[in-house]
Amino acid sequence: MQKTSDIIWQDTQHQALFSLIERIKEVPFDPDILIHLKLYAEHHFVLEETYMETLAYPHAQAHLEAHDRFREELAAMLETDPSMHPALQVSLSDFLYKWLKLHVLGIDKQLEDFVMKSSAK
Repeated sequence: MQKTSDIIWQDTQHQALFSLIERIKEVPFDPDILIHLKLYAEHHFVLEETYMETLAYPHAQAHLEAHDRFREELAAMLETDPSMHPALQVSLSDFLYKWLKLHVLGIDKQLEDFVMKSSAK
């Protein structure tokens, strides 16, 4: 059940990220999906990071480090062979999906709670 206090922009962007990650499994593999995912994730991260900076979020450093790890993983994936094997597509998609889910349910929920208590929703 969704709380009425959820941050709508954050939830909408998370759903878009999950959808892009699911598209990695599509056959034939479209290597451009990783570029789209990178660009959308960067847009999302910059927005969250702006909130953290604006609100002087006390856990910003750990959150930034998590974003940077995702950026690094995605950059490495962009260097993969564009003719990716279907088993690797599924493995990659599953890894990113699990990472994002843990991030959203953990560190992003902490940020959401902090933002909701602030005047800058």
